[in-house]
Amino acid sequence: MNKDKIIKILITTFIILIPILDMLRTTGFKDVEVFGIALIELINICLIGGALLLTFAKVSLKKLLFLGGYLVIVAIYIVLHYKNIIQFDTNIFALAEFSFIRETFYILRVYVLPLMLLFILFNNRDIFNKEYYFKLVKYLIMIICFSIIILDIFKLSYISYSANKAHVVNNLFDYFLYDGNYRKISARGFFDSANELSAILFMLMPINIYLLYKEHTKFNVLLYVSQFIAMILLGTRTSAYGALLISVVAFVFYVVLVLLKREKQNEFFNISFIVSLLACSAFLFISPFMLGRVSEGTPDFSVKNTSAYDDIEKTDIKNIDKLIEKYKSEYLINELFLEVYPIQNDREFWLSIIKRDKSLNNDSRKIKTDILNRIMQRNDNPNDKFLGMGYTLNFLDLERDYYYQYYIFGILGVLILIGPYFIIIGFIAYKSLRYFNKNFNLKTVLCFMSVALGLLIAYYSGHVFGWVGPMMILNIMFGLIGYVVYENNKKKTKKVKS
Repeated sequence: MNKDKIIKILITTFIILIPILDMLRTTGFKDVEVFGIALIELINICLIGGALLLTFAKVSLKKLLFLGGYLVIVAIYIVLHYKNIIQFDTNIFALAEFSFIRETFYILRVYVLPLMLLFILFNNRDIFNKEYYFKLVKYLIMIICFSIIILDIFKLSYISYSANKAHVVNNLFDYFLYDGNYRKISARGFFDSANELSAILFMLMPINIYLLYKEHTKFNVLLYVSQFIAMILLGTRTSAYGALLISVVAFVFYVVLVLLKREKQNEFFNISFIVSLLACSAFLFISPFMLGRVSEGTPDFSVKNTSAYDDIEKTDIKNIDKLIEKYKSEYLINELFLEVYPIQNDREFWLSIIKRDKSLNNDSRKIKTDILNRIMQRNDNPNDKFLGMGYTLNFLDLERDYYYQYYIFGILGVLILIGPYFIIIGFIAYKSLRYFNKNFNLKTVLCFMSVALGLLIAYYSGHVFGWVGPMMILNIMFGLIGYVVYENNKKKTKKVKS
């Protein structure tokens, strides 16, 4: 068996296992270790590592030196990063417990390994063509969405917002009758995180729509409808609203390209897509998710108990913890944040929180960012801004990527670990614009859309950077758009008939 076949087997196995291993993370399998490394992570490392070593034998010395240079930069950063984080004053935040091995392993596993996957994909275009990517996208959508829907129907699915793996009591057939909390009818199948799953499906939807346009099969119609329904069942804003918005925007692109005669009008797509979109949209609008959002209305942040604010001026700062404990519901302060960052640890900070507009405290991302910013301020180490305070700071995820990575890795860390994605997409965009006539088509537009949505949703709802599943899918989408543009640019320019 030659190297190419082995590389293809290793990477195909890895991609096929992405959703399966994610489901296993909810079981005791996640605790199985080999040589002190979780077996789930070891499988990923071995599959990508094996394919990477075989790829080294194919690429030029220039590319090897380029990759080696990047890894040296990462290594230097890790050393400087760790030297900085061990200077952190744990009296400020007691949950911090710094470990060089844990910090380094996290960076390599979650940030560097996905980039190694991309290096493999980019340097094996003779193995991984667009047909290969499209088949794998179909597989990923099928196993994720079909499993969510089937498990929901049989009431075996976990509730999306349940941390203790509670099963749904009502399924999608109860949507027309259910009038309870919409969060309790959300479903994520056996997957580990609804938010991560939302980000993944968000990136896969444009490709699903393109396949429906390109391949005139009933199965592709089923695949699109299944993904739309699964994203509604997940019940996150990213997934439910995203399914509708992506579909509408993709169709607008299609119409514009048809009018500009860049694409042929597709009657099968016109009928199947519009009918499916209308039916799924109707399902969305009568779903508990949408009805629950509507019934929530505009939040009321008016003062309910004036004593809570009158007593602030009367209370000595030493006793502010008792005041907050008494009126925390009026101040809209979540108990979780008081546990993570105790009042006694920073009374001045909490005093400023209860004095400000209470609507700000209703935003969990805002208050988490405020706490983390306060921790950095109190630590009073200028290098934190450049080298970060570390993943092993053990702080809550901010649910907004780039901000979170700034605090844990610093500006240098963000540039080294996340910056390559923007450099790569910028280069691919440049190649596309340079040969604009060859790339101005629905396939290229929707493949670009997939990558752009991944980078965009990372900012608005997080759960892309720093999470293995979404990051691997993002890199697969990068591999696809890289191949599509590469293939387009190789084609001979055809004369357009006037």
